Amino acid sequence: MMRCLVVSIKGGVGKSSIALNLASYTNGSYITNDLVTCNNSKAIQIEYNKKVIPLAYSKIQNAVYDFGAMYSQIDPKVSHATKLCDVIVIPTMTDPRSIQASIETYNLVKPSGKPIVIIINNYIKQNKYDNAVQELQSALGELIVYGIRTTTLFERVAKDGNDWYLNIHNDHGEFQLNKTRIMHELVYDEIIKLGTR
Repeated sequence: MMRCLVVSIKGGVGKSSIALNLASYTNGSYITNDLVTCNNSKAIQIEYNKKVIPLAYSKIQNAVYDFGAMYSQIDPKVSHATKLCDVIVIPTMTDPRSIQASIETYNLVKPSGKPIVIIINNYIKQNKYDNAVQELQSALGELIVYGIRTTTLFERVAKDGNDWYLNIHNDHGEFQLNKTRIMHELVYDEIIKLGTR
């Protein structure tokens, strides 16, 4: 049981996909302030204009919060979530704008004192991943960074739902997706370890 905040000031870095898959993997509640959610009937959507996480949702012990749109100041819901969560995950891509946004997001949530993980998401070339890690560590010092390669796994979860994700098997040409799911779960297991210390 843990509470995890997945956050970024930049859109399009895989924040919602990672949050949804992590919630599925941990059997936790997926709580978001996004205006548009995937076809997930278990998603709890907080009205975008709310300043804090409603009490009923802040009491959930096993939850993944998916919050974005902070810009240069911390959104009040994000600030509230940093107090509730056990670990913070910042997704990024390898392009310069995403890396810069991750550095800014890191600096906004660092005062919480919670463990922070950066996930370099959706990359193909190892050298781009390595360069991104080097740039992040140069700006922020020693930090925990994991990578998730490009995959169609996120799209399949959005299309076919959590039950499909939890029951991927090796039949019907899904061997590679099952292999990808296992790699994702290794990253999720490390996040869980940090969040349950």
